[in-house]
Amino acid sequence: MLSYFLGNNMYNFKYISMKPVKQLLFYLHFLLLLISANIYAADSVNIIAYTNYPPYLYHKDNQQTGLYLQIVELTLNAIDQPFTLETLPFKRAMNKAKAGKGVMIGVMKTNDRIPELDFSDYFYRERVTVFFNEFDGPLLKTVDELDGLTISTLLGWSYGERFDKARMNNRFSCLDGKIESNFKLLARNRVDAVIHTELSSVYLINLLGLADKITLGSEPLELAEIRIAVKKGTHQKLIEKFNLKLKDPEHIKKLNALSESYRAN
Repeated sequence: MLSYFLGNNMYNFKYISMKPVKQLLFYLHFLLLLISANIYAADSVNIIAYTNYPPYLYHKDNQQTGLYLQIVELTLNAIDQPFTLETLPFKRAMNKAKAGKGVMIGVMKTNDRIPELDFSDYFYRERVTVFFNEFDGPLLKTVDELDGLTISTLLGWSYGERFDKARMNNRFSCLDGKIESNFKLLARNRVDAVIHTELSSVYLINLLGLADKITLGSEPLELAEIRIAVKKGTHQKLIEKFNLKLKDPEHIKKLNALSESYRAN
């Protein structure tokens, strides 16, 4: 607005000759326009991120970072949406979003969450896969092939409707733990498998020095669609603007380039 008024000859000061009263009225009118623009600027929102999920969401050099955070920051900045950032464990982050105290990032849309949360369109797709200790057979293709196993999982996480349903029906046993601990247990043959997202798994296996002991054992059992989530019935304008920007071809190019930079590393 400021650049428009000063750039248009009709309002450029060097073309204006006014008496003092008219000049004062002009300045007052211009000031009111600026104040009005600030009044109707978007309110800041609280973004809630969880951690311990490299390279998607994690701490590095005492700062929260990761692919999901960068995608959301890039998109919010593109729609001129101010925000603050809060980091919590996954379950607490989910509960806070359900209570209407922030916008959670990095969330799957599941049937049990839909009654309490509204979701954006997905901004990323994760490959959910299973890892084994010294596995040399053909890659598993379905959840049905996990029957009878003891599988390490993360507390509160969904791995897709088929896995979640099979888990509920006790077709296999699940042991909740932290992701680093899960892979260490697998390396010592204390569990049969670990289910996790592929990019994060490879990152952590290499970080823990376990690449010689742990092997990818399945094709993707789910393509998990990752979104932002808010309390049901809140932040509807934000979700609309966020979704619209995700459809912008130029913005899509930026997000793809960002995602590729993580896969390359």
